[in-house]
Amino acid sequence: MSNGYTELNNYRFERKFVAPNMSRLATEMVIKQNQAFFNPVYQPRRINNIYFDTPGLDCFFDNLFGNGNRWKCRLRWYGEVFGKIEMPVLEFKIKKGLVGTKRSFRMPAFNFDKHQFTFRDIEQLFEEAALPHDIRERVAKVQPVLLNSYNRSYFVSMNKRYRITVDDKLEYYNLRRGWNHFGRPFTEDFKTVVELKYDQEWNKEVDMITNQFPFRLDKNSKFLSGMSHFRSEIAV
Repeated sequence: MSNGYTELNNYRFERKFVAPNMSRLATEMVIKQNQAFFNPVYQPRRINNIYFDTPGLDCFFDNLFGNGNRWKCRLRWYGEVFGKIEMPVLEFKIKKGLVGTKRSFRMPAFNFDKHQFTFRDIEQLFEEAALPHDIRERVAKVQPVLLNSYNRSYFVSMNKRYRITVDDKLEYYNLRRGWNHFGRPFTEDFKTVVELKYDQEWNKEVDMITNQFPFRLDKNSKFLSGMSHFRSEIAV
């Protein structure tokens, strides 16, 4: 796939850090001053995701309770949140212990209308997509539960072994089967999320990078943050 999209065919570490009340500019300055010599790569852009879950919210509870073997399903695209979505990608993120990978599938373009969105729009999108049989069976068992959107910038170390993404301006929208309200998103305006990504073979050297971070190591799942806000009625 093109357009700066990262495909995976192996398992990697994804370590997340939170920089509360720290601006993007200040966060990026810390990253650039790291001895691994991180430099910007790609253009910063807006990332949008529709997350899916089972009727029993299996993915939500697996994340909430830290199940070592878990998965998440999302539809991702770049740019504007609403309107004609030209290059969406369906992702299954798979976590096994401390490492993870993903399976990715190009999806047809679709129109995401903030005034008329229904679950049937997603069902039709899945019907039109050229998906493998096992993936088609899996998506038949899930439904949209959350929309989120955020700004992301990208950095890579001088030796190309480590990648960092910086996310801010986080917005979340609730998705329900019977109604969808996009007028009042839940926002995390003063939170910046830093994610360090690298292959398993480079784990022994990662401390030289993270020891220079003033950020707080945090599991920080955007999926869990949004779901916990909108599904506060769930008894845990």
